[in-house]
Amino acid sequence: MRWPLSTRDRLRIFTLHGGVCHFCGGRIQVGEAWDVSHDRPLALLGEDDDDNRKPAHRKCHRRHTAEVDQPAIAKAKRREARHLGAARKPRTIRQWRKFDGTPVFATRER
Repeated sequence: MRWPLSTRDRLRIFTLHGGVCHFCGGRIQVGEAWDVSHDRPLALLGEDDDDNRKPAHRKCHRRHTAEVDQPAIAKAKRREARHLGAARKPRTIRQWRKFDGTPVFATRER
């Protein structure tokens, strides 16, 4: 678990980028909710330093995380599992049972 950023660190990142959301380019107003976002997610080998941290509106950050970051992270994990041979292959034989309990196997006849 990472420690949360201190108020001093959040203020430094905010002033470093001029208080501009790096997703929409809009100015973050006084009293508006904002987060410190990583330009490249940590799960995709992004660094946890000031070059990778940027301020973002909370709405913009959540939308970007849900629509861009999470699918990319999931794809990277699937790719790694396939590469290492840990991914399970789907079953090729389809089977179900009749009401009397006898199994029926699906066959492909073409």
